[in-house]
Parts: sequence; C-alpha cells; structure tokens
Amino acid sequence: MRDKTRAVCSGGGAASLDSRLVPGETGLHQRALVKRHMGNFLIGLIQAGKVHSLEDLRSAYRRAVLKTHPDAVGSEKYLESYLKLTVDFDKAKAYLARAGKARDDRVRTANHRLAFFQQLSIMETLETPYAFHPGEQGEELRRARGAAAEELTQWRPELAELYVKADREYSGIKAERPMGPYLKHAMALNLRPLMHNLIGYHLTGREMYARQARQNLSGIMHQLAENGRTSLAGLLTLLLDDMKNGAAVSD
Repeated sequence: MRDKTRAVCSGGGAASLDSRLVPGETGLHQRALVKRHMGNFLIGLIQAGKVHSLEDLRSAYRRAVLKTHPDAVGSEKYLESYLKLTVDFDKAKAYLARAGKARDDRVRTANHRLAFFQQLSIMETLETPYAFHPGEQGEELRRARGAAAEELTQWRPELAELYVKADREYSGIKAERPMGPYLKHAMALNLRPLMHNLIGYHLTGREMYARQARQNLSGIMHQLAENGRTSLAGLLTLLLDDMKNGAAVSD
C-alpha cells in the first residue's frame, strides 16, 4: 500500500492526483505546473492565474484537504500528498505575497491558529491504523507534536502549559485498551471522533464538522472528569468554545 502511495506522489502518479486538485488543467500543461514547483500545485494555480487572493488560496487548500484526506478518500492513497499540504500552503502564501498579488496584508501574517490544527491533523493521520508505521513515522509524529505545541504557544501562549498536560493525558487515553468483564470501551473511541470533527471544522470551514463535534459532548466531558483527565477536558472546552470565532482556515 505504501508503495502505491509513493507512486502517487512521484512523477508517475502526479497527473492522476493533480487532475483532482487543479480543475480545468489537463495533460502536459497541468504536469508542467506541478513540476515547476516540485509538486506544489497551489503555486501552480497562482502562476496559472487561477488564484488571485488569499481567499482564493484558502479555497483551493480546502478543496485539496477534502480530496486527499484519508477519511474522505477512504484509503491512504493520497496520504503523503495530504501530509504535504501544510508545507505547500505556507509556501504558496509566501509566493503570493512576493508576487504582489495579495491585496490583503494578512497574507504576510502567520496564521498560527490554522497551523496548530494542521499539525493536529498530521498527528491524527499518522496515528490511524492503516497509516501508522512506527519505525518510519515515529519521528514525523514527534515533530508534528512539537510543532503543534509551538503553534499553540504563538496563537494562545496562556494555553501552552495546559496543552502539554492535555496532550500527555490524551496520549495515555489512546494507549488504553478495552477492559473489564464487559470489555468497557476505551475513552479513545469517544474522543477520536470529537478531535476529528474539531480539526475537520478548522481545516475546511464546514459546519457539519462543528455540529458533529458537539454531539455527545456532555457524556465525553463527564467521562474525562470521572477519570481525572481535567487538563484534557479543560483544553477541549476552550477549543470548542473557540469555534464561535469561526474556522481557522477563514482567518
């Protein structure tokens, strides 16, 4: 499966993937756009005149997330391309600013809020059963965890210490296994969908994720409190409350 993933991200598979992400561009022209910036199709869109503003770039990024995320695709077929989107997006923003095509000065300001959720998304993807290869991806996971902490510190410095404690608690929960005579479900089975929807909302702006994130919320919070996971409960409460400020991708 991973050989197929690498093929998709190499020259041999670029055309099939990019035809999904670069509407209206086909054949040699499309492949040339992709190759010009080592696979950064977002910069290719800017050069092709299809992206003129930061909002255009965000829209293209959202479409790419929806068309490469393993949850949407149903497999890890485009996993490496999905993981590369965060870097491509940041490079495309810088390119847009240098090219003088961004009318909104905010393009020059790092969106640490979005970057935080992007790193959480990378961690989530690397930890999924069909994608996790400890020997190969353990270091990537550590880097993403560190980057998430750094981005949160830049966005909300007052939450930095709470995040470290919450991340430790969440890691412990994910390591738990069903227990007891009735094989009581591990808390991770309830928490993972909540985290997935929270991340999905901020990366795509789709209200569906926001609604789903609030489902069974009281039960999850009660379970966390009952098991002494107060830091994680506190962080989740703050992050869920932050959704009222809109999706991070729209900042």
